[in-house]
Formats: sequence, structure tokens, C-alpha cells
Amino acid sequence: MGFPREIQCDWGTSFTSYLTTEFFGKFGIKVTHSSVRHPQTNPVERFHKTIKRLLNVLCLESGKDWEKNLPATLLALRTVTHESTGFSPAELVHGKNLRTPEVLLYEHWVAPKENETAVAKYMYDLINRMRRCQDIAVTRMLETRDKRKLWYDKNAVHRQYKSGDQVLVLAASMPNKLSVQWIGPGEIQSQLSETNYIVKMTGKQAKPQIFHVNLLKPYHKRLAEVNLVFHEEKVNVETENDLEIAYPTGDVNVYDFEEISRSSNLEERLTTKQIGELKELLLNKHKTVFSNKPGKTHLVEHDIELISNQPVRSKPYRTSQRQAEILKSEIKQMLDLKIIEMGQSDYTSPMLLVEAPGKAPRPCIDYRKLNSVIKTEYFPLPNLEERVERVSTAKFITVLDLAKGYWQIPMTKNASRLAAFVTNFGTYLPLRMPFGLVNAPYFFSKMMAEILGN
Repeated sequence: MGFPREIQCDWGTSFTSYLTTEFFGKFGIKVTHSSVRHPQTNPVERFHKTIKRLLNVLCLESGKDWEKNLPATLLALRTVTHESTGFSPAELVHGKNLRTPEVLLYEHWVAPKENETAVAKYMYDLINRMRRCQDIAVTRMLETRDKRKLWYDKNAVHRQYKSGDQVLVLAASMPNKLSVQWIGPGEIQSQLSETNYIVKMTGKQAKPQIFHVNLLKPYHKRLAEVNLVFHEEKVNVETENDLEIAYPTGDVNVYDFEEISRSSNLEERLTTKQIGELKELLLNKHKTVFSNKPGKTHLVEHDIELISNQPVRSKPYRTSQRQAEILKSEIKQMLDLKIIEMGQSDYTSPMLLVEAPGKAPRPCIDYRKLNSVIKTEYFPLPNLEERVERVSTAKFITVLDLAKGYWQIPMTKNASRLAAFVTNFGTYLPLRMPFGLVNAPYFFSKMMAEILGN
């Protein structure tokens, strides 16, 4: 074989030692090292991958005697035609196919004539044949390489790092599933090619290594200090967050007009006389409109239609003592407002307490199981841009906020039975349309469209 012009190898000590490096330099041998933990660039590693796949099959079929079939397996691998070259490895090395059992059987059947060619002519023909095979194989390999690169680049993302960038390196192996998948950070020292970088990992004894770009990802250092201005707003759990009007007493008919005037900035728009007229003509005359007690419409009733007759039953969620006290207080308020009533039903959905930062805890009914068997109804919601365009030329724009609009819609007896909810201290039937039902938004929007349309 003689001295090769180029050797491609990994970073094993047998290839990177001082003696080996001096030997390669003395005889003009170019050494190309593969990226660390990226064996796709090394043909020997790809061949090892193929061997491992064959060994897996041999171990399954032959059991403990798999090593006896290994020579025949290697012979088959050397005589099979490769897709990238169009020739078998034996044909490229020897200039002809090996005499396999199939060839022996063919010769026994056909009995081909012996070729009485002179030795010199045979050598020239063999050299020319090997040269043609080599040219064809190189052309086929280039075409296959370009085709595979085209397929790979369809989903590839171009990534590039500069010297000094901090990166994380994909771990070669993990002892267990909970181990860290990325190690580092490391620092990019230089770029060898479009896909290979020299990375210096943290640690005094860590030597710079070559890593493929697919094994790297950017490392973003967490800021040690952040300038932050935090304003803490005191929240009273016992007050209603939805109310914009302050009620100093429990009587819904008693309101604080001074608070309404101050929150609405009436002094900036009206005179003192106009504010007095507003209080006399509007607020005192229609004080029930400004009540936080939800009313009750007589126009519609919400009903529920099921697609399955199988009852939906759920057990109450587990709650702490504090959460249970809050739920009892909320349910007592709904009982006083006649929003719900105590009862029994073959359909039950659990109630839970939703606690969000900065807001008072709110009760919520988990209707997910019930919604899965409810026949869904749809109502086209109005286009917001069209509505804004219609009122854009108006001189005055008035905004009204309903006091719990869902609770102003009564429920049919059938709907109350189906929408019943359960807690650790009892079962309740909703008399008004609760939040969480799948058809509640469409039913409410349909009712408001009819009211505003008339």
C-alpha cells in the first residue's frame, strides 16, 4: 500500500501522540481529525455502525453462536453493491467480483469457457477496468453527496459563532434520565470550518477540543442584578374586585356619590351645578341601576341539551381548611342572592377555588366532563373592528358594565339538574347561568344582540 497522502482519524491517543505526529510530518502525511462525538464524518465509524446493525441481527438469529456466522456476514458486506458508489467494495479493490457461492453455482450450471488472455494484456485490462470503476465511483459519490446534502439542508438551520462566545455542549452519555443533558459553559476559541469549532471548556485541566456545530447551543448568562420598581397593592379578600362603585355599607341601594364623581373625573368635565343635576336626575332616580346586586331577565332561559345519556358524576376536590372557609363564604353569598339552591342531582361537577397573584380567590366550577357531552351551539360574534368603526364618529361614547351578566339569566329545571356542582359540604343546583358552561358565552352574546338590536 505504501505511504498514504492523507489519513482521517479520531482524537485517540494513538493518532495524537508526539511520536505519531512527528512520523506523519516526516513523511508528508496530512491528518484530518473528526469532530468530537460526531462520528458521521468518519467512514470507519460509519462502517462500524453497519457492523453493529449486522451483529444485532446475528445475535437474534444465531444466539450464542453468532461469531461463527461473522465471516460469512463480512463476505456478504464486501460483495454487496453500495448505493453511493454503484460498486461493491471488493470490486473497487480487486477490479473484479469475488467468487461467492452464487458464482460457484453459476459456473457449475453454465460452465463458461476459460479466457486464454496473455498476462500483459490481462494486466492492462485490469488497470483500465479499475480506473474506469474508480472514475464512475467518484462521480456517483459526488452525485449522492449533493443529493443527500440537498435533503438534509431542507430542515437544517444555519448557526455561526464568533470567538469568545459562550456555548453549551451536548453530553456524550447520561448515567440516568435525570442527568444534565448539556454541559458547560465553554468558550469558542476559533472556527476551523463552517461546521467545526475549537471550544475551551471550563476547568484548569480541560483542553480545547473540536466540536461539531450540531453539538453546540448558545449559552445566555443570567443577569446578576435587575433594576426593578415594585409597587405592591393591598388587596382586600372580602371585597368584590369586579365593582367599580364603592359601597361603604352592605345596603346595595346606598352608594357614595363622591367616590363615583372622583373616580369618573366629573370635576374636569362638568360644573358644580351640572354635577348636582346629574346626581338628582340620574343617580337618585335610577339608583337600582347602579346596584351591585344582579337582576333577572324574563326574556330567555338557558337550557342544556346532551349528546349522551350517561350521567356525569365527579367527586369534590380536596381543599385546605382556609380554602373551605372561603368557599363556604362565597356559597353563602350566592344562596342569599338566590343564585343557587341546595339540592340533589345525578349530575355533579366539582367546585374549586382559583387563586391568582394580586387578586382575591374566586370559586370556579370544573365543567370539563359535562362540556364533553353537551351539544355545542354557535353564535357568530360581532366583528370588533366593524363595531369600532361604527362608533368612531360618535360625539359621546357610553360604556356600561353589567353586574355579573351571566347570573342575570335564569336556568331551566333540566339545566339546573345537569349543571349541579358538589363540594365537601353539600350539593347545589344553579338557578342562574354559571360561568364555565361551553354554550354560556354564545347564549349570552345572542341575548345581548337581541336586546341591543331591539
